[in-house]
Amino acid sequence: MTTRLTQALRHLADEVPATSVPEELFDAARTRHRRRRTVVAAVVVVLVLLAGTGYALRPVALPAPATPRVDEPGLPTRLVVPPLRTASVRESAPGAAALLFGGPAVRTDWFENRMGVLAADADRYRVLDAGTNVPGFEALLSPDGRYAWERGRLYDLTTGSTVPGAPIGQPLAFAPDGTRLVYAADGTFTPPNTYATPYVGVYDRSSRAEVLRVRVGSAWIPPGRTAALSPDGGELALQVRDEVWLTRVADAGADRSAEPYRRLPLTGGRLAGAGSWPPDGRSVAVLERSTCTDCPMPSYPRTWRLATRAVTDAVARPAAAFPELRSRSYVQVLGWRSADEAVALVGVPGPEAVDRPEEHDIAWGPYHELGTEAVELVLLRRGAPAPEVLLRTPAGITELAVAADLAVDGDVRPSGRPDYGPPPFWLVALWLLGAAALAVPLLALLRHWRGRRTGARPPRAVTRRGPGAPG
Repeated sequence: MTTRLTQALRHLADEVPATSVPEELFDAARTRHRRRRTVVAAVVVVLVLLAGTGYALRPVALPAPATPRVDEPGLPTRLVVPPLRTASVRESAPGAAALLFGGPAVRTDWFENRMGVLAADADRYRVLDAGTNVPGFEALLSPDGRYAWERGRLYDLTTGSTVPGAPIGQPLAFAPDGTRLVYAADGTFTPPNTYATPYVGVYDRSSRAEVLRVRVGSAWIPPGRTAALSPDGGELALQVRDEVWLTRVADAGADRSAEPYRRLPLTGGRLAGAGSWPPDGRSVAVLERSTCTDCPMPSYPRTWRLATRAVTDAVARPAAAFPELRSRSYVQVLGWRSADEAVALVGVPGPEAVDRPEEHDIAWGPYHELGTEAVELVLLRRGAPAPEVLLRTPAGITELAVAADLAVDGDVRPSGRPDYGPPPFWLVALWLLGAAALAVPLLALLRHWRGRRTGARPPRAVTRRGPGAPG
């Protein structure tokens, strides 16, 4: 029975016609399988690259790179505008800086709050996002160049990190040794258009504590050149309206507040800035303003003259005069080389600058000094006919803060090839996204090319016989 059934089934199988299957059917299946494996592998590789690169390039503070250094740090002979690929201070610390700078050439529509940082010992350029704070006014550089200070944040430029405990308020001045910081507490607004500063404080960085508060009533203390600490950091000179208040840190009580021991009338002058204490500590420097009729820019007649007044009676002592600063929008004294030589920053007004009335003389910054087009670092020497220009910013850089120690010492180093640091994370991410976006059309093109290549092959039939048929 079983043998007869087997013979019948073999007979039926022999009568089944052979089936022809085109060879390209198997090739197409194999191609689809390979293509799917290729796409999956490409996606996995891209994801691994993005994740790995994102982890490797996460924002961390890197130490200053080991670039060739000059024999002595100093001010550069050339200043350039850092490009968009410049690394940030947080990602790559520049080390102690010579300059903080800003202006239209440094900012862009996408990076509106950008300022540049230049190291003191090499042409290492980095950038810092410090809000709308203006270098030299709302953003300051410590005398040794190690710290950059803007509202509420103190950056250590040797590590790229922020220093905890920085005072919250408007920066006014560093002490000459950089250990103490003078700030104005955030002002209060009284409608319709009145601001007042509750107090001015002195913060000691080594003890991380406030050591002095001076109540200024309803006065408003603008940044730029309204406060100065004595060479030993123990005495504060503060401009309050048309007076200079002198207060000793040692006089602070248990609540850290103290009253000024002397109030000097300015009689039309202005405190000269963070370097307003000459080396002897017995006088303060003030800026006397006048109007000239023969300035090179008749549309901007503001002229400044530096003078020193005794802290006892505010009387100017007989001495040779400092040279006039003609047609300049503002002046900030940084420090002194001797009792007869002062180093200062001055604003250079452009052709469209317009002088402001006397009541608006104290500027918030170059934004409010309409038409400032450059900043000069100058040496003012008693008896000299004109100031000596040590450094001038190039076009588009209108804001400047300088490490006072370098400016006072007169240290200058030759400028070399700029170092902009490693590419920032956002730029690497754009590169990777662009590579991933480019990989998609390339894979599609490869698929199309392989399909055309497979379709060009001549079809070849494969004959399959039924079960039991002879091979």
